[in-house]
Amino acid sequence: MTDKTIKTLLVSALFLPMAVLYAGEPLNNRATFTKSEASYARTDPDYFTINPASIKITRLETNEEKDLTYLGPVKADVGGALVIIDQIINIATKVWDIVKQNAPVVEIDTKYATAVPQGITAWNQLSEWNKPNSYLYGFYAENLYGAKIADIKYRVVFTAGGKYNGKGLYLTGVTVIPTATNVAWGYRFSLSAQVPDSTIANVGTEADPIASLQLNSAWKIHTPVKESNGTSVYYIQGDGYFKEIASPFPRNTVKIEDIRSAAPLSDPAGVF
Repeated sequence: MTDKTIKTLLVSALFLPMAVLYAGEPLNNRATFTKSEASYARTDPDYFTINPASIKITRLETNEEKDLTYLGPVKADVGGALVIIDQIINIATKVWDIVKQNAPVVEIDTKYATAVPQGITAWNQLSEWNKPNSYLYGFYAENLYGAKIADIKYRVVFTAGGKYNGKGLYLTGVTVIPTATNVAWGYRFSLSAQVPDSTIANVGTEADPIASLQLNSAWKIHTPVKESNGTSVYYIQGDGYFKEIASPFPRNTVKIEDIRSAAPLSDPAGVF
């Protein structure tokens, strides 16, 4: 058997039915490809292969949003519940899609996390909110030919400083908002967000709490050849402190142990 024949068999094996290729994923998360994409990938797999060294996520700018309208409609206040200011919970979304197979997900303004006192039913029961903080990031990747196959821009946004009866510093509107999604032919890009309950904590005192949480931003790129994925992790506090504490790229990573208030998050078993 010649080397050329062996290579042909190996490349062909990459194009088994997609149900086999992505058997470990839920049906609604599997990438789909056209016949022409699958056919071209058989003849030129290098086009559909990402160069890992080319992938980078860069902070492009830091801004303040003008107001809280990015949060969308607010639930009505419901009074009467016992509020415990030093017990901090997320009353909004825990896991949500940001971009799915190259398309921004609709109703993004209703998908966000909070870190507010137990007993609160809507973030507008708190007052003295700061203007929202906004951090713009760019995600880039190239294939083995050096061609740019993904040019994504997204904002990590949150609103800090909320107080309950003058006490504490809490968070609302913690989310990721896509601003540009440019993906090459034959590639499928997805981005999701998660705020694990176990990462929500009070890093202040019992009498004057400071909320904190961990926002995980997970990206995934599918091609007919293979899948690439990674996660960036952002640590956020109710006093406005923000830091990227984990990244798929070691040169950009801040050691979590260096952040005093985030140290409990350094044990993965205790986080997830």
